[in-house]
Amino acid sequence: MHIPDGFLSLLISAVLWLVTVAFLVVAFWRANRTLDERRIPLMATLTAMFFAAQMMNYPIIGGTTAHLLGGPILAITLGPFPALIAMTIILTIQALFFGDGGILTFGANVFNMGILGTFIPFAVFALFQKPKPKRERILVGAFLGAFLGDVAAAIAAGLELGFSSTFPYGPVIAVLAMGLHHSVIGIVEGFATVMILLVLYEVRPDLLPVLAAAPLASGPSSTAEKELL
Repeated sequence: MHIPDGFLSLLISAVLWLVTVAFLVVAFWRANRTLDERRIPLMATLTAMFFAAQMMNYPIIGGTTAHLLGGPILAITLGPFPALIAMTIILTIQALFFGDGGILTFGANVFNMGILGTFIPFAVFALFQKPKPKRERILVGAFLGAFLGDVAAAIAAGLELGFSSTFPYGPVIAVLAMGLHHSVIGIVEGFATVMILLVLYEVRPDLLPVLAAAPLASGPSSTAEKELL
């Protein structure tokens, strides 16, 4: 999904750069107010984990590459704005030091993976928590949010490529190629998101207030959970 330079028209690249910069300004302002010292190590750990995961990608016809994103679990555990910052850090290192994604197309890549890939999963996850968080809704919301976030980011990349005169394939081929491949990856991302949530619940439930309010086990298995009961 990392779009290299030369694949997008300058107009599309410029528009998405502007949108991305606007989101980042808000993200840094919000993160400065909401991130605490407990979540910064989690942010660093997940950022490093999915930096490595994104480096394991494969080329697809009619598009660029397919791979896990990591945006969903970042958004669910940290919130969408810190998740956007984490994804931007990942994409910056990949573009500058590994040539994975272009500079002119950097705004598009951040828009797809850092904005759509985090805000959509967070919105879907939050929707499933109303009116009151429950175990089943938490897990289903996390899975569906991850799946839909991956697919939406892939479709957006396909549309951007397909409507660029510099790209050899039209929008139909690009969207189908990106969407179909990332539908499969979205399923994997959904399971990975759920598994990471379960692990975090076992080792650091204090970082997941939503899960602490809706125990994942039938009986209290931690001190934090016992206190809630």
